[in-house]
Amino acid sequence: MNKQNKHKTFFLAVLIPLLILLALTIKPQATVLFGKEILLETKAIDPTDLFRGDYVSVSLAISDIPKSKVPLSIDKVSNKNLYVSLKQEGKYYIVDQVSENRPKQGVYLKGKFQNTYNESNVFRVDYSLDKYFLEQGSGKELQQRSQSGELVGTVRVLGGYGVLTSIAPR
Repeated sequence: MNKQNKHKTFFLAVLIPLLILLALTIKPQATVLFGKEILLETKAIDPTDLFRGDYVSVSLAISDIPKSKVPLSIDKVSNKNLYVSLKQEGKYYIVDQVSENRPKQGVYLKGKFQNTYNESNVFRVDYSLDKYFLEQGSGKELQQRSQSGELVGTVRVLGGYGVLTSIAPR
């Protein structure tokens, strides 16, 4: 192998992994830059992690969906990715309806429905918006505020994909 081919091979070996890593950031960055900003009610769960610092693990109000809002049979819902259309009520967004198909308009999130609904006829949905990292020392304060229902999550949404951009007191 000549010297020029070695340089090309090395260049490709370095470039391909970098392009793959860069491609992984496109969807979240596009959502933060161009997505619609919505407010969601939250409840925090845990304020710290020894290895990663302060964070708030949140439960969104829209993560619990009443069975009445889900017009599909249980076998079409369990462990499936479905689209949850949201509508604004006051300054917060709430669940409007659930669909197997991507909505043509409006604000919606793609979420994974957990196994089945619980005894209170509520489906649990995971939107992958459950952790938010904070400045060191601020997790305990937000935890205390969350226990009295005083937190709001700001989420940017684009094409069914959401990014939790902030958690703040109401």
